[in-house]
This record gives sequence, C-alpha cells and structure tokens, in this order.
Amino acid sequence: MGDDTIIIREMNEEDVEGILEIERASKGRHRATTYAPVPDSSIGGEIDNSMVAEDAGRIIGFVLARAVRSPAELGEIAWIEFIGIHPDRQGQGIGTKLVEAWRDRCRQKGIKKVHMMLNWRDWWMQSFFESLGFSRGELVDFQADL
Repeated sequence: MGDDTIIIREMNEEDVEGILEIERASKGRHRATTYAPVPDSSIGGEIDNSMVAEDAGRIIGFVLARAVRSPAELGEIAWIEFIGIHPDRQGQGIGTKLVEAWRDRCRQKGIKKVHMMLNWRDWWMQSFFESLGFSRGELVDFQADL
C-alpha cells in the first residue's frame, strides 16, 4: 500500500464508519460518540462537499466540509469543518492531497473562497494550512461563558 494506490474522492454515506474509525484512533475510543450521523448533521453539510482518501478499500483520511451562502462574499464560500488522517498514515502527504482535491472540487462548483478555523495554539495545523496557501482571514472568533 503506497502513494500510487491512494484514491482521493468525494465522500459518500458508506464512508461514515471509516471516518469514525479514524476519529477513534486519533482521539481515543469514546471520541466518535459525540458525532451525529454525518450526512444528517451540520458536520459535513452536503455530503458531496466532503472528501476521503482511500487505500485498498480502507478510508485513511478525510476532509469534512460544507458550502454556505455568505452575504459578506456575495456568494457561496466553503468551510473545512474537520480534517483527519489515520495515525498510521500521517506525515505521508495525504492531508495535502485531500485539501488540494477539495479545493479543486470547490473551484469546479464556482466557489471562490475557502475557510478553516483553527485553535491559535495548534501551531502545527497553522503551519500545515499556511503551506497550502491559506493565510489569516478577517474573521475574529468571539465567545462568552454562560
């Protein structure tokens, strides 16, 4: 199983278990229980806005994303909600291939701007997205405890 056998494609409903398997492997055994079924939740939006990486029939990575109408942009924009690569396959360029394929898909749909929100402490994720041409946007996250 190598680079030449990896297929990047649009996500379908049958991929949900493979995505949850990656989440369990990445975040601990109980992480997946926080998910609603992906196609029916806001996690992936329309399922065809999300991508998976597959190797020999096994899901090894994913980008869960959605497209939304933005009054500020006067059109549709796309958001990456989650990205995950199986721990055994990290550091092999799969995340880069997934994000690039997702961006190509967004371009095909006429979307001109894509977004990703990150925790400011996740310097390694910031570095990853900067390497793909992302830069700090104009939005600022505000929050309050209730």
